[in-house]
Amino acid sequence: MISASATDPGRVRQNNEDCVKTDDRHGIYLLADGIGGHNAGEVASALAVTTVHSVLRANLAHTSAADYFELMVHALHAAHWEIFTKAQTDPVMARMGTTLVVVVVQDNQAYIVNAGDSRCYLLQRNYYACPDPLLGEGKHKFTRLTHDHTVGDQMLANGVPLDEIPRKQFHTLTRSLGCGNPPDPDFSVVEMRQGDLLLICSDGLTDMLTDAELEALLDDADGSLDLLASGLVAAANAKGGKDNISVVLVQVPVV
Repeated sequence: MISASATDPGRVRQNNEDCVKTDDRHGIYLLADGIGGHNAGEVASALAVTTVHSVLRANLAHTSAADYFELMVHALHAAHWEIFTKAQTDPVMARMGTTLVVVVVQDNQAYIVNAGDSRCYLLQRNYYACPDPLLGEGKHKFTRLTHDHTVGDQMLANGVPLDEIPRKQFHTLTRSLGCGNPPDPDFSVVEMRQGDLLLICSDGLTDMLTDAELEALLDDADGSLDLLASGLVAAANAKGGKDNISVVLVQVPVV
């Protein structure tokens, strides 16, 4: 695997409460978007990333693929309690929390666990709609692999019309690390082939750019992953940069 990342405070906020980690050697990729005032969000996201990375790095080699989900949830819950305990011991950190996307890539399989509204997408470079790839070159396919854990998305899923959902509540998280009981994360597995590209990102990117805009930027990219990551951040800033913007890109190299 090859990867790149970029993170930026955006054009409005002074502090960056996002945290990212890429570890190609172990196939571990993490992104967290912290919440809480007085720099507490920065603490929460950093605790989440460092704790999960430590647990996964120590245990992945001794874990079968069938048990990856259990290990990843264990790591996520360990991070939750680290944040929760820190918040209890420091009043300034009270009620801090964070979103988290955890991606483990082993043998060209991407295992994804998430809680909150940070997202993961997959761009398949040569997707074949028909079962026989010999019939011709496939087209790209762009798929969102995660669901936002927010009040708005939950109400939409329950059939509530968009115009009846209070705007102030729409982006309120229904699952996060650090507050109350540990979250019940979503889990998915996807196969990655040569040239396929994972995009992991905070809502600072997706609130500024539509899925169609993200798809176009990823599909048109010809340069390095580093340039693509910085280009995505620049595009979000050009649209206003109203929040911290973070991007992790993971690709199966073409050989």
